[in-house]
Amino acid sequence: MAFTIIPFAMSKIIRDSSPPIFIVGPPRSGTSLLSAIMGSHSRIACGPETDLFKCVPQEDASRIISGPKWVEQVTERLECILYPDGRSLISHFGLTKESVRDYLSTQEPSPKAVYSAVPAAFAKAQGKARWAEKTPRHILYVETIRKLYPEAKIIRIVRDPRDSIPSVIKNIGLSTSLIGEFYRWMTVFTISHSFFENDLNSITVRYEDLVQDPSQKVREICKFLGENFESSMLDRSGAEHVRVASETWKNDIDKKINDDNVFGWKLNMDNKIARAASLICCDALEILGYPNPEKPKQEINVFPLGENFGVANEPHIIDCAQKGFRYTASPIRYPANIAEALKPHPDVLLGDLPLGKNTTLRFSLCFQAIWIIVRRYFLNKPVTVDPSIRLGVGTLSQVVGKIALIFGSRRTFTE
Repeated sequence: MAFTIIPFAMSKIIRDSSPPIFIVGPPRSGTSLLSAIMGSHSRIACGPETDLFKCVPQEDASRIISGPKWVEQVTERLECILYPDGRSLISHFGLTKESVRDYLSTQEPSPKAVYSAVPAAFAKAQGKARWAEKTPRHILYVETIRKLYPEAKIIRIVRDPRDSIPSVIKNIGLSTSLIGEFYRWMTVFTISHSFFENDLNSITVRYEDLVQDPSQKVREICKFLGENFESSMLDRSGAEHVRVASETWKNDIDKKINDDNVFGWKLNMDNKIARAASLICCDALEILGYPNPEKPKQEINVFPLGENFGVANEPHIIDCAQKGFRYTASPIRYPANIAEALKPHPDVLLGDLPLGKNTTLRFSLCFQAIWIIVRRYFLNKPVTVDPSIRLGVGTLSQVVGKIALIFGSRRTFTE
C-alpha cells in the first residue's frame, strides 16, 4: 500500500495526554494477570510483551530516528522484531505497518516515539485513551523508562520467590536449577529495588495481596493511576490481548482469581531447598514482608555471582545452607568482561567467570583468565578461592578453577 511521509515541519505533533503505564516484575510473579486486569479497563489498552528495551537498545533507537525517512526506518525495525512463532511484534498486536506509521507521523523523532509506537497505536486501535506495556524483563530498564517517560506510572509486581521460581522452571524452562534461579531472582531484586524505594511515580504490588483481595488491591492501583475502579476489570476480558498462542503458561489468566498457590512452597518444596532459598533471598524476603526469611550464621561475599554460580554449585550450596552458611553476591555489579571479573577486591571470593557460550571465545577468555590469575599471584595479590566451589559450567571453567587453586589463596566456611 502506498503511503506519504509528511515532512516534520508540516506535521501536526500530537502529545499523549495520559501518562503510560509500565508493568514489570520477575517472571511468574503475576505480571500477566495484572496486565489482563489493567487491559480490561475502559480507558487502558494492554497487549502482549514487547521486550522493546532489549530488542531496540537506546543507541539503535537514536540512530534510526535520524534523517527524513525516520518514520519508515522505525516501522521497519519494529516489524523485524519476531516472536518465537515467527510472527512480528506488530502483527501480534493486531496492527499493520500503516497504523504504526500513522502514529509515528504525529510524533517528534525521538527514542520515546520508537518505544511508544506499538502500544500507542494499539491503544488507538482499541479506542482507548491510555496504554500500558507489560514486559517482566523491563524491571532491569526502569531507570531508562523514567528518563524517557518522567510522568509514567510504573508498577512492580512481586511474588514470594519460593513459589515463583518452581513455576519458572516448570513453565518457562529458563533453567533446571532452583538454586541458580534463586540467585538470578535475588540479582534482579538487588539491581532494581533502590529505584522503587525512591521513585514517587511507582508502586510495588505483592501477588499474594492481589489474589487474596483483588477488589481492594485493584482499587488501590486505580487510585495510584488516577483512574476510576471498574468492576469489569476483575472479569479480565482484556486477557485475550495479553497472551500469545505459544505462551501456554498464560492460559489461566482469565480464570477465576484464587489464592490456592499462595505460599504453596511450605507444603510442596523440599525442606533443604526451602532453607537454601530462605537464606539466599533473605534480605528481599524481609523487605517485602514474606514469611520465614533466614539470616545467615556465616556468609562469604562472592564476585562475580550470577545464576551459573548456583547451577555449578547447587548441591554444595544446599549443604552449606543446612549449617546456616550463605554465599552472598558482592555489591559490585556483574562484570562485563574477564578483566573486570578478576580485579582485586578485598575479602571477596572468586565466583563464576563470564566466559560466554561461543567456543572460540571461551578458549580465548579462558587463557586470559589464567594469565590474570598467575599475574596476580606474582604481584602478591592472589585471587581468593574456595576449594569446594566451581567457577562456572563446563570444562574450561574447571581448568581455570584448578589454576586458581594453585595460584590463589584459599578460604572456606568455618564450623
